[in-house]
Amino acid sequence: MTKVLTDSDVRNYQRDGFVLVRGLFSTDELQPLFDAYRDDTTIGGSLYGMTDKAGAAHPINIWHELGDDIIGLIPRMPRMVDSTEKLFGEACYHWHSKFTNKPPRCKAKIDWHQDYVSWYDDGVMFPRMLTVAIALESTSRASGCLQVIPGSNHMGLLDHDDTKNFDRRIAAAKKMLGLVYCEMEQGDAVFFHCNTLHGSAGNRSTSSRLMLFTSYNAVSNEPVQDITGNNKWGKFMGITPEERKYNPLNKISDDVLQKKRYQSAFSHTPFKQPIETPGDGYLSAVPLK
Repeated sequence: MTKVLTDSDVRNYQRDGFVLVRGLFSTDELQPLFDAYRDDTTIGGSLYGMTDKAGAAHPINIWHELGDDIIGLIPRMPRMVDSTEKLFGEACYHWHSKFTNKPPRCKAKIDWHQDYVSWYDDGVMFPRMLTVAIALESTSRASGCLQVIPGSNHMGLLDHDDTKNFDRRIAAAKKMLGLVYCEMEQGDAVFFHCNTLHGSAGNRSTSSRLMLFTSYNAVSNEPVQDITGNNKWGKFMGITPEERKYNPLNKISDDVLQKKRYQSAFSHTPFKQPIETPGDGYLSAVPLK
């Protein structure tokens, strides 16, 4: 039976800007993907190092097209799509997906941000967007788990370029709203709103922290094409305005992973290649050594 968010989950999401779902995927479903990553930790050479403001890098890659491998099937599974559409109250489509990994003792942080700050510049008119963060292995405070500020989805879009005031607002938001560490086991997932402030610390542990992030847009929120093209993140990652247009999701059976109806873990997905930059805070990539 497909696992879809409950009405209580929806209320919590609307109030807090996120909801943590335990066991959205089983270990049996995700273990082949995790094993494939262990066998090829560069994912066919597609991973780049994404730097934080201090210049420390962690591995990341991103894709838009959904193939017939595990990472192409997960965003089309009913437990993902139906849950997202229940939160939106309407149909959705795939925006993009990405891997992020923090190897043991990786010092790189994910600096505090809202996803909508870049997606707004893609030409979308409303923050009817969200991301599902899936733990491919257990995450803890020590390994740099996802952190969110509950209720920050109601703060509106912050000016991330005004660093001084942005940092002040982050400090004030933590004091007023608190901070949640989303510690997860393999298969747990967090659905979070595009205006929810989130980030993560470095990995102080001896274990890695591998996660899969899939983002969706509401169908009614397709970008207005004549105001696109200003998004530094989209240009940086090689995603074109054409790829941001509505493309219907071909939803598949929810037992596709259990029955192993896939060709590979990730070898049939066309990954984007980021443009190397000299360093611009969150928008900076370096080749992995």
